[in-house]
Amino acid sequence: MNQEAIQRGKNAILGAFVADAATMGLHWLYSQPRLNELAPEVPEFRLPAAADFAGGVGYFAHGGKHPGDLSHYGEQARVMLMSMAATRGEYDRMHYQEAFRAHFGYGGTFSGYIDRPTRQTLDTLYSSENEQLTQASKIPFPGEDKQRATILTRVLSSAKRYSGARLTEEVTRMAQSLPHPEATLTYALALVGALQSASDYPGANDEQLPAISKLPVLVARHATATALTDLVSSAVKVTNNAPRAIDYGQVCAATLRELVLGESVSAAIDAGLGAASAATREHLQAALGENMTVAEVTSKYGLNCDLGCGMASLLFNLNSATSFVHAIRRNILAGGDNCGRAIMLGAACGAKFGFDGAQGIPAAWLDRLPLKAQLLADIDRLYA
Repeated sequence: MNQEAIQRGKNAILGAFVADAATMGLHWLYSQPRLNELAPEVPEFRLPAAADFAGGVGYFAHGGKHPGDLSHYGEQARVMLMSMAATRGEYDRMHYQEAFRAHFGYGGTFSGYIDRPTRQTLDTLYSSENEQLTQASKIPFPGEDKQRATILTRVLSSAKRYSGARLTEEVTRMAQSLPHPEATLTYALALVGALQSASDYPGANDEQLPAISKLPVLVARHATATALTDLVSSAVKVTNNAPRAIDYGQVCAATLRELVLGESVSAAIDAGLGAASAATREHLQAALGENMTVAEVTSKYGLNCDLGCGMASLLFNLNSATSFVHAIRRNILAGGDNCGRAIMLGAACGAKFGFDGAQGIPAAWLDRLPLKAQLLADIDRLYA
């Protein structure tokens, strides 16, 4: 990518995180009238408060968080950023999958709400590992038990980071460094076979907005990659292994790719529709053709977490947005799963309107994020 596209990509990633953080305080409040009572003009960066949700108008999920913190959607995007920053900007499915488990799983660094597809993905990963260990225990090794344990530990560690030819290369190098390298390699490769016997994607059969939360980072970095559709499918399937989730993921990827490459909003939306299945395209075209406000379209097509509901709202919003702030405030006040929509909407508006200035991501908004310095450092590493 040229420098202009790289900068738009960086702004897209920043836009996703800033939009998520700005929205988090009023996430999952389903009453548009209540939202307009609480914060009609400045709804962003509100302290999450149970009192705002009193009367059964929504689901209060973010108690204990503070203005500027990320929602669990933003945390999913952050996992992709951390993983790809660590792999020099390349998407590696196994590295990302392990980073996801390390962040959200038992003993992980994340503290907060865990959504259903994340729980199901983690359950599958843990059960798969137990199955793999059971299979590995049945493989004979002629050497000492101590060396057998060493080999197993090292192969398991490598398998969490690599796959395919790279995993074989790492295992071969490891075997050559241990006593009895030939027998060690035979055993190690048998372990690799057992570990890969349960290598299906662990994602839940789920069609909700978490499926697309990791895509801004991936698309912004690989906007010119010929294999982008394959990368997108893989990333979605790690957490949401469902055809409709992949379908909407491709819509998001094609739309954001065009914006990162400098195309107009209308051209980007056309590209997104062109990447969709017939049913998805018809649904989104109907929403884009409505003569309503963003709040009204969101209410009509659904405020919930379903991808069809969220994508109808965010594309309609994007199509008429005049600035980053304009789009994000409209999305917050539309209610429901506004954080789920904010990730992709913020990325698209970041690429389109840039950083700071009259229309771009406000510098003051970015300053509200406690993770600002780490996010900026990881984004720079992504493009190093």
